[in-house]
Amino acid sequence: MNAEALHTDVLVLGGGFAGTRCAQRLERLLPREQSITLVSSENYVVFQPLLPEVVGASLDPSHVISPLRHLLRRTRVVRGNVCRIALAPKGERIAGTVSVSADGSDETVVFAARHIVIALGSVVDVSRIPGMSEHSLLMKNVADALNLRHKIITCLERAVLERDADERRALLTFVVVGGGFSGVETAAEIRDLVSSAAKFFPTLETETKRVVCVHSRDRILPELDARLGDYALLRLRKRGVEFRLQERTRAASREGIYLANGELIPARTIVCTIGNAPHPILKDLVATIEGRLPTDEYLRLQAHDNLWALGDCAYSPDGHGGIAPPTAQFATRQGAVTARNIAAALQQQPLQVFRHKSQGQLATLGHRNAVAALGRLRISGFPAWWLWRTVYLFKLPRFERKLRVVIDWTLNLFFPRNLNALGVAQTQRHEAIHLETGETLFRQGDPSAAFYVVDSGRIELTRVDDQGVLLGRDELGPGEHFGEGSLLRTGFRATTAVAVAPTTVLSFPAAQFQRVTRCFLALRRLLETTSRRFQPASAIIPAWVPPDRLRVPLHSVMSSPVFTMRQDATLEQCLSQFVANRFNCFPIVDKNLRLVGLVTSTDLFAALRRDVDLQQPLQTIATWKVQCLGPTEPVERAVEIMRRRDVKHVMVTDHDQRIVGIVSLKDILKLILTASPKPAPNLS
Repeated sequence: MNAEALHTDVLVLGGGFAGTRCAQRLERLLPREQSITLVSSENYVVFQPLLPEVVGASLDPSHVISPLRHLLRRTRVVRGNVCRIALAPKGERIAGTVSVSADGSDETVVFAARHIVIALGSVVDVSRIPGMSEHSLLMKNVADALNLRHKIITCLERAVLERDADERRALLTFVVVGGGFSGVETAAEIRDLVSSAAKFFPTLETETKRVVCVHSRDRILPELDARLGDYALLRLRKRGVEFRLQERTRAASREGIYLANGELIPARTIVCTIGNAPHPILKDLVATIEGRLPTDEYLRLQAHDNLWALGDCAYSPDGHGGIAPPTAQFATRQGAVTARNIAAALQQQPLQVFRHKSQGQLATLGHRNAVAALGRLRISGFPAWWLWRTVYLFKLPRFERKLRVVIDWTLNLFFPRNLNALGVAQTQRHEAIHLETGETLFRQGDPSAAFYVVDSGRIELTRVDDQGVLLGRDELGPGEHFGEGSLLRTGFRATTAVAVAPTTVLSFPAAQFQRVTRCFLALRRLLETTSRRFQPASAIIPAWVPPDRLRVPLHSVMSSPVFTMRQDATLEQCLSQFVANRFNCFPIVDKNLRLVGLVTSTDLFAALRRDVDLQQPLQTIATWKVQCLGPTEPVERAVEIMRRRDVKHVMVTDHDQRIVGIVSLKDILKLILTASPKPAPNLS
């Protein structure tokens, strides 16, 4: 982790409606000498209400997004992922520090801010429904919309060639899970896209094309008036959208959707619009309510004067006796009020209470049809559709984006929809990373982004304490792995990895690693063992062993002299000595009696199982990477090496690499037993 933090007056976390509006207002309210920083996982803000029209090919995907750097001229925009928020103690000048990393990177930058605004929104979690994460498409961002359009058109193309009638029906069935705004609007746009594409697929003209919406409640669009929900249901059913109300999705698979009643809806396209979950970074920050951060009426986190929360991740009063819903309408107004309150706090002025009452809601039903609730006014049909487009066109950021959307809508009246099967998803796989000598792969304290295997070269792992004192060091070669400990536990690197030679490592993304180890329990147990390579001896030895017992020099516990064998000795000679002396290992030395390798009883048994020639040189089965320590090194160093490398012996050598002794696991056990507490005498 970088030692020095970058300072900023206001740090906004999140580039959605709430965070962007907050930063825009801060630019107007704060003097130029006060700095503003915004951190977002993307460098653009998505205008979510128009996202379904990207699916239906009514709008170009680039026209529903606006670059943050165009909207925020004096704000420092940082594209990265928030991986840690550390709150400062009360009385500190700063609100806290935030660690940020680039996507897929182990490197972090730390920001320290006087005021921190948390507007991280929510994440999608569909893991509660078996198979949904593997077999469904989402509707969260532009890439999701493009991938859904790609999947729909690809299914139409595949259906042209499919000769099996059942498979063809499954290809032409599109299931949307969820009957809220996103689900209904997506289902409507899929219906429009499939209907408009039909004339370009004459061989499918007689085939039934199904769009099915599965919803657990008794009516769709539950946020709207019941009459509007009923109208939307009637209009969409007339246009061919099937609704399965009061039905729960039990599972998803490659065959389709399984309902709770056991019914299977065969489909090759599944869209999931449910499953919003709190951002994972919030769970350890403060106590949450329904996964959201509770705030006061000024949108400050309770008991934190310089910490603010807004948008989907905030549990805030709406000023009228209720709780603000997680909608864009409330998020943008929360952003504006938060900006005014931060400016007031910096100038030690009174804060403004957040108050807002919903101005209405709109939902498009496709085919120039919509429903709208504006106060007590209820509108449906073409007037509502015209109003829907007018309102969202007005709210769309920047005139240039408005103009492009108007042109798209106009052209869509005269020309067919775009049927290009353009997908944007990349296959997640391992990648090779090359490092030159001295290059750092990651540093201690960085967030964990990947698991690594050394393909060629050598990697040195080191761990230091807060004062920079070396606590442990290890060197890994081809075939050895590292990085699993932080992925299995803390999520942050416990060591620094540096190439000590030109090195290539294979990198496996954290998500891929987590999925494999969750399913492959034997692999997980193995990796949990190897992940403890940097545990200190005090974490391994029983607590009743006095610390000074681990600091005695190795020469006081080692066995000496040591029986050795020359590297040109045969396997038969080694076996003879093994039987005669009942040793567990034999150090191998060269003609100058310097240690070059080690043969253990495990090596010998493995060789016998392979039916090797007993006259072959001993060096063909030897281990050449031998752990050595000096005679004055403390015993705890030997314990750490045994645990780290999973060995039972450590060689003790002089400065010239000649063997002076050997420390075995048995020697360590003897040392421990001499320190064991003695039973109390029986006085009865």
